Amino acid sequence: MEHNRINKIPIGIFSRATGLTKLNLKENELLSLPLDMGSWISITELNLSTNQLKVLPEDIEKLVNLEILVLSNNQLKKMPAQIGNLKKLRELDLEENDLETVPSEIVGENSLSSIPEEIGHLDNLKSLYLNDNPSLHNLPFELALCSSLEIMSIENCPLSQIPPEITAGGPSLVIQVCLNI
Repeated sequence: MEHNRINKIPIGIFSRATGLTKLNLKENELLSLPLDMGSWISITELNLSTNQLKVLPEDIEKLVNLEILVLSNNQLKKMPAQIGNLKKLRELDLEENDLETVPSEIVGENSLSSIPEEIGHLDNLKSLYLNDNPSLHNLPFELALCSSLEIMSIENCPLSQIPPEITAGGPSLVIQVCLNI
C-alpha cells in the first residue's frame, strides 16, 4: 500500500486481518492513524514513513509483537511515552521529524553503547533522557548541535567525560548527572 495518496485508514480495516504481520504505508498522505490501531496485535513490522503524521496514538503500546517501526519523514514533535512498553521493538526509525523530546521510556534503562552522531540533526530536540545505560561510555560531540536542547539527563551512565562542546551550551542547558563514585 506504499506510494499512494491514502490520507485516511478506515476504522476496522486492519483489525480484522489477524494474520497481517507486515504493513507498509510509506509515502502516502496520512494525517492520523485510526482509533483502533491498538487492535493490530499481529503486526511485527510497520512502516509509516513519508506521511504527514503529527502524533501517534497512545494505544500504540498494544502492538505487543511490533519489532520494526519506521516513522521517518513525518511531522512528529513528540513520541508517546507508551512506546517504551513495546518490549519486542528492536528497530525504531525517527529520522527527519520535528522531535522536541525523546521519552525516557525509549532510551533510558537500556543497554545503549552509543548515540548516533546524526542526533545533531535534531534541531528541535528540547529534552534527552539517557539515564541508566550501563554500556554508554561516550557521548558524541554532535549533541552540541542540538541548538534547542534544554535538558539532558545522563544519570547512572559510566561516562568517561562529557565533551566540552556539549557543556558549552551555557545556562540554557541543564545537564543532570549523578556519578557513581
